[in-house]
This record gives sequence, structure tokens and C-alpha cells, in this order.
Amino acid sequence: MQTKSVSENQIEPSFQPRESFENADDHERREWAENSGDFAWQICKFLQGKRRTEVSLTEVLTTQTYARSTQREKDALRFVSSQSEQIRPISDEDRRRLIERDDFLMLYVEGKTLGHHNWVTELQAIPVGVQRAQAVDAAMFQKTFQEPVLFRRIWGR
Repeated sequence: MQTKSVSENQIEPSFQPRESFENADDHERREWAENSGDFAWQICKFLQGKRRTEVSLTEVLTTQTYARSTQREKDALRFVSSQSEQIRPISDEDRRRLIERDDFLMLYVEGKTLGHHNWVTELQAIPVGVQRAQAVDAAMFQKTFQEPVLFRRIWGR
């Protein structure tokens, strides 16, 4: 194997992925922002409702919300739900609640919501919640990452 000698005046180019220059916190925060984690997390939290168990990846894949999402939104939902913590098995009641909230979300998108004013308020508060999370991030860290806005069809009514 031959090695190339480099004189003192020459600088050998180094192409390292940006991840090699980042500390673990920046890497995690950049990855979260690139995947629109704040928006997808808010959607998953809405779907979770008052369940104790977070919405799992397997469950997200069965929702109408996922089925009607763009590819980028699907990627974000998978990214966030794959990090969910399952503290106990998913019960039939958990599944029922997920279906109910998922159905409601689809009706909301179509402008057909009746009742559940508190759920409408939750959905309308998502963009504000994302802004709040991004403001906290900006206050706590010198480096911030821009996050693409997803799920516009939900609050862009």
C-alpha cells in the first residue's frame, strides 16, 4: 500500500460528515429538527390523548393520520413514534382511544368536527406548542436548527 506524502505547504482535503463535528446534543437536536420532530411529537401526543401508553410505531402505521400524510410527514411520524416508551402492553381501551382521536383528527381536517371543543383547542394549540419548544431550544443552546413545517392541512384550515 502506498501512501501519498503531503508537503508542509499543501493541505490534504478532509471530507468528514457533519456529524463528526457535532457533539451528541447537537446531533440529536439537528436530527430531531430535520425530521420535524416537534410537529410529529405534537400529533402523536394528540393521538395519545389521556392514555398512559405513548403511541407506538406499530400503532401510528395503522392510523388514518399516517395513511393520509405526505411522505415527509410519514417519515416524521415514524421517527418520533419509534422513540416511544412502552411502559405496559397496549390494551383494547388504548386502541379504542387511538381510533377515536384519529377519526376526530381526520374529521377536523375535513372541517366536520362536532363537539369535543377541548380536542379542537388541543389541535389549534399545536403550532404555538412547536414555537414554544423552538424558543426554549434557542434560549438553551447557542446553535439552533430550523425545522420544516409539516401537517399544514391540520392547522391551515
